[in-house]
Amino acid sequence: MLRPLALLIFLIGCLNQALATTKLNSSEAAWGVDNPFQVAPLALDLNYGKDIELLFGELSKNQLKKKSVDNLKKYQNKLHSFSVLNTTYDRLNNILKINSQDTFYSSCSIVPRVNGSFVESLSTRINISIDKYCRFLFVKRMAELSANMNFSSRDLAYFKEASPFFSTGENQPELVALLKHFKSNATELEKLSNLLIEKYIEFKVKPPTSVLTNLKVNSQFTRFLQSNLDLDDNSTSFFQEELIRLTRDAQEAADRADHILAKSLITNAVTFYNKNKSFIYSHRAWNGIILTGKALFYKGHDNDALDVFALARSIADKEDVSESNFYLIWPHIINRNFQAIRVVIEKNNFEKNFDNYDSKLQYWIAITFLKNGDTKKGLALLNKIIISSPYSFYSIISLKELASQNKSGQVSEADILSKLISKDEPLEYPFDKTSLELKNTLRRYAVWNKLGNDRFATLELRSIQYLSKAETFADPDLVKTISNQAHKEYLIINIIRLLNGQKKYVSSFKIFQDSLDQNSLSLNYKIIKFIFPLNYFDLIKKNSENLDPLIVISLIRQESAFNPEAKSGVGAKGLMQLMPATARRFNHRIKPRHLGNPEVNVAIGTKYLRQLFERFDGNLIFALASYNAGENRIDRWRKEIFRSSDPLSTIESIPYEETRNYVKLIYRNNFFYSLLSNRSVFGTPLEESFKVTLSTNSKR
Repeated sequence: MLRPLALLIFLIGCLNQALATTKLNSSEAAWGVDNPFQVAPLALDLNYGKDIELLFGELSKNQLKKKSVDNLKKYQNKLHSFSVLNTTYDRLNNILKINSQDTFYSSCSIVPRVNGSFVESLSTRINISIDKYCRFLFVKRMAELSANMNFSSRDLAYFKEASPFFSTGENQPELVALLKHFKSNATELEKLSNLLIEKYIEFKVKPPTSVLTNLKVNSQFTRFLQSNLDLDDNSTSFFQEELIRLTRDAQEAADRADHILAKSLITNAVTFYNKNKSFIYSHRAWNGIILTGKALFYKGHDNDALDVFALARSIADKEDVSESNFYLIWPHIINRNFQAIRVVIEKNNFEKNFDNYDSKLQYWIAITFLKNGDTKKGLALLNKIIISSPYSFYSIISLKELASQNKSGQVSEADILSKLISKDEPLEYPFDKTSLELKNTLRRYAVWNKLGNDRFATLELRSIQYLSKAETFADPDLVKTISNQAHKEYLIINIIRLLNGQKKYVSSFKIFQDSLDQNSLSLNYKIIKFIFPLNYFDLIKKNSENLDPLIVISLIRQESAFNPEAKSGVGAKGLMQLMPATARRFNHRIKPRHLGNPEVNVAIGTKYLRQLFERFDGNLIFALASYNAGENRIDRWRKEIFRSSDPLSTIESIPYEETRNYVKLIYRNNFFYSLLSNRSVFGTPLEESFKVTLSTNSKR
């Protein structure tokens, strides 16, 4: 009886400690909570939000009840944050009064909008739902009219406006009923059919059988169907499966070291693809060829691998071009043959197209110039990477490479860092100077957050991101003094602070990344603090012992984004995303539910991570890769795949894309956490920074 009791006492202690830790972390991250954008929902707004949710649910089912619309009437003469929807109420009220074709067209006119276009506000989202409901009403009403009638110009104009949506599957049962209804009226059916056919051809969509059998098909559409057999699911499946079989057989031959057969099969696969490319997803074909090339390389057939990578490049679509070019130099990277890489760069004009590539290929191009003695050009390209991709792994190692070139020490560490991180702090403005529009949007966000409606909450934040200066600030004189960049940074930083205060770190990280990509945000120390929070850091330090706590928090940020209830698709749980089976290696009484407790999760997770570092002699790459992909896989990769002792080459050799990115991202996280902890980020040479010493005061 003592063991269960002891376990219970342990878990209670863990819970108490976790609660204490949460309080401590809240005070540590007070800057994330003390945010002018954090407002409480008002009771009237909350009720309005509930009524909007009810209405939206009805519209999504093509229903509109008078009671739901009448619910909005009581808010019309009251002050609330949903005034942007006042015209929506008027529109809905008019739709309820439709009793003829004339009133239908006056009440259900559709604002032209591109099918699938970007939605940036709540009012836009609801109007899209109303438009959809109007299209539903249209086909329902038309199917109830006499089949002998002739369509008016208004009828055909409305149908033309709606046809992009009908052709992509909207209101399909009602559309079929309408076509059947007019099947006896060949002239009018042809008009409807031609409008639909125009969109099927434009979108390269084959209508479902239920629609196709009721269309009046013209010769143009017949030719379209005959020349696009790939739109037939059975045809697509056949060609796709045959391509997969060819590439799979080639990979298996490569795994057996039968390089002649592997090359022959993959050549056949490329020929098959080129003959039937209309039926095959190009990325899937490309990926199968790349995997064959990698398998050949792992077996020591480097030249054959390069030939296969060249074949993959020949069929690469736009999204795969940069990665295809990378694989032309990948074997040389692993073999540390920078002269061979230089030849490939010159032969394929990589330098000329440098700006079109991702940061990975850019980095290896820049390093190749350095390794071949063209220091000026190499350093210039590294600086380009830092400016264009400041948040990436390759930007960090580019910065470290620049630091290593500073052999004379003439440039200070702060000046080197300024290439990556702006010394200027983003400007703050008094919240009382902001507009009513911004304040109302924040109040609506608070409503959706309270109701747990993430979809509408996201729309509100998105609409804030796209506010103009005049829509953000109430004072016209203030608007004149604010630059566009300062305005964007003010909005984005405060949105991130708002999300952090609500522990919605995944959302805040995404907004940060998107804003960097759109050049709406500069990387500065203030934003770094928001993006790399110190949640649970005292708990981490308590459990780290001789393990560097910054590595642990870098891992937690990547694994769970500080959500103690996070659960992966394969069953990993908690802050450090532990598998229950792994946790039971350290405490056989642990149940999956216990891993949601931060104290329990971090205690076991740090023990496991420490064990991995001990097993792999402090090798950061092997320890992190094994944490992500499993220890047995790392053992196999070390034996069969990893050729080089160079850490960057080793990372580029990791077979799983997820694991490769995982190692890179945690290394990047650790760089920024080191900055926040006032550690020197350039004190250790780049190669040595992937080696971790397990000691009481462990530092990289």
